[in-house]
Amino acid sequence: MKIELMVDGKKKIFTTNFVSGRHFRKVMEYDSKIDYSNIGIDETDELVGFVCNVFDNQFTVDEFYDGIPSHEVISTITSVFIYVRTGKTPEELESEEGNELGK
Repeated sequence: MKIELMVDGKKKIFTTNFVSGRHFRKVMEYDSKIDYSNIGIDETDELVGFVCNVFDNQFTVDEFYDGIPSHEVISTITSVFIYVRTGKTPEELESEEGNELGK
């Protein structure tokens, strides 16, 4: 999985290839305590911190917020959650579903 952020005026790409079972457990914990349809600032900050952790803290919470387009904050968090749950990006899952439909 990768995330593109603007850092110091330059586009940087951060990748992660390994997601631990601990990350999966944390997603399950978030699912049980956060109402995603009514998410607040504190919850968003916590989820962004989780995203940083999944990427082995290659970037900070501030670098995430400052380096990502505003309209991509929630979709990026969601994409990371999907990757933690499935080991695949949303695009990979969509491609697989399209291939299955074409059989």
